[in-house]
Amino acid sequence: MNSQHFRAILWLQWRLFVNRIKKGGIIQAVVLAVLTGIVVLAGVGFLLGSFLIGQFLLAQASPASMMYLWDIVAAAFLMAWVAGVVTDLQRMESLSLDKLMHLPVSLTGAFLMNYVASLIGLRMIVLFPAIVGLSLGLVFSKGPVMLLLGPLVAGFLLMVTAFTYQIQGWLAALMANKRRRRLIIAAVTATFILIGQLPNLIGTWGRQNYLGDGSHPPEFPSVAESTRGKPTGEPDPVAREGHNPRPVGIAHIPEHPYLKKWDQMSGTVQLINVILPPGWLALGAMGLADGNVLPAIFGALGMTMLGSISLWRSYKTTLGLYTGRYTSSKQPAFAVQAKPETGLTTSPSPPITSSPAVPIYAGHLTLLERKLPGLSEQVSAIALAGFRSFLRAPEAILQVLTPLIMALVFGGVILRNRSNMPEGIRPLVAFGAMAIVLLANQRIMGNQFGFDRNGFRVYVLSPARRRDILLGKNVTMAPLILGMGGMMAILIQLLTPLRLDLFIAVIPQYVSMYLVFCLLANCMSIFAPAPLAAGAFQRSKFRGLAFLFHFAFIFVFPLFQAPMLLPYGVEKILEDLGWVRGLPVCLVLSLGEFIAVAFLYKFVLDLEGLWLQAREKKILEIVAAKAE
Repeated sequence: MNSQHFRAILWLQWRLFVNRIKKGGIIQAVVLAVLTGIVVLAGVGFLLGSFLIGQFLLAQASPASMMYLWDIVAAAFLMAWVAGVVTDLQRMESLSLDKLMHLPVSLTGAFLMNYVASLIGLRMIVLFPAIVGLSLGLVFSKGPVMLLLGPLVAGFLLMVTAFTYQIQGWLAALMANKRRRRLIIAAVTATFILIGQLPNLIGTWGRQNYLGDGSHPPEFPSVAESTRGKPTGEPDPVAREGHNPRPVGIAHIPEHPYLKKWDQMSGTVQLINVILPPGWLALGAMGLADGNVLPAIFGALGMTMLGSISLWRSYKTTLGLYTGRYTSSKQPAFAVQAKPETGLTTSPSPPITSSPAVPIYAGHLTLLERKLPGLSEQVSAIALAGFRSFLRAPEAILQVLTPLIMALVFGGVILRNRSNMPEGIRPLVAFGAMAIVLLANQRIMGNQFGFDRNGFRVYVLSPARRRDILLGKNVTMAPLILGMGGMMAILIQLLTPLRLDLFIAVIPQYVSMYLVFCLLANCMSIFAPAPLAAGAFQRSKFRGLAFLFHFAFIFVFPLFQAPMLLPYGVEKILEDLGWVRGLPVCLVLSLGEFIAVAFLYKFVLDLEGLWLQAREKKILEIVAAKAE
């Protein structure tokens, strides 16, 4: 690619970026500018902070400590990068190559431009300065030999980014078949999330094996304990033999189990670093700290070679994708063949088999024909139809898996610290678990009609009351969200048991939290709808007030959920004052609060039904539009 082509593509990239900002509106542009400024300041702060750490705190660090440090750095970068790959499963080229096929432009250059553009993001702006600052700090503290960290880090970044770019290209090729697209998105996302949580699960398992019953690790003996039983004034036997006396309190300390574990783990970590290419960064840094430059040189060359191979494979996959290798139709199984006597004839037709008739039983009702107790037929039909549609969407698996993965993460944290968790904090953990479940489902609940897409016309033309449509939508997600909340509450009860009345109080508390969440989600669905691409929950075309609504939800959600903690707060205050002791105050107040929230939900739902009726045509125009 010559310099003119390079400048033209750079200008085109810039114009595409500016146009996307303009389409978002002034409010979105201002918010993005503020967030960008915060991210840039964070990157500068990480650069300075890591430089000071490398120069002063790590000046006397041992080679083994350097290995552990760079293992942590590599693991943090990998986790952040994997999270980005999960966010954008199907690679979206910033500059589509199919529009360059007819131009005298080097496709290799355009491909490399797209690869470089994929590196520019929040993760790289925050993490890259931290790695650079740490490397520079070590150069000043440990000498010029640490300059080899530059090519070592560059090779690591090339290997990781090129490999993930190759994976995204493979996924784009596989998802060229629309039938497989949604299933692949769900499966790959679940796989990446589980891989990202392996370090946490392994750490929890290892700690449990070491500590056994979850008790605290043994402590070093104190000075008094180490000298206990000795006559006062008796010199140390080592000192009597003419050796240098050891400091008091250290001479008689036995070899600690942690030290043995640390030594054993050092050898294991080195072996893992040798086997796994991302660990070559830590091995090279350890070698440089020990004055050996060969591990750094070989590690940089090896990671650079792997990154180059990944880029080459990604380039071949991209060319195949845009030249129709993965989308071209195959020859049909029954093709037209020539026949000598007649000229043309068709191959034998496939055997026709009649499908067995589906028996229809008298009185048998399908799911959509059933009526939920306590609800009208219209609400039941809307709720059951939405539930069936949600279960048939493979991307719905992502919504189910997110709280489960969070349960594994926070369950591991609770499991490691359950012996130290005060009893008064445990109800707050149960509250936080339900809050996590609600936030995990905010994307679909806050855009309920976007998930319907063109199907929203049915609601516009139906004679059902608009409040019944909203109620049916809320009932659709109730089994999933409340079921996930119940599972997490049971997990918390098993790990850190609550008092029986407090555990029972969780039931009305969770229902109240869900009703309040539904009211907020209904408002977002009415005033800030967004079109959704088929097979995805990713929202697009946020502009003006719609973008502001979804951004403000992050701050409004805690304010509206905080009153759900009032029953426990009142009980805690009364117990501290000594007025009540052992009475189920929280349970009684939670039941009363649930009744109040139910009446509030019924009243506000009527108002939201009027808002929906006034905006239903506008919502239809938005959600039926093609998502970008």
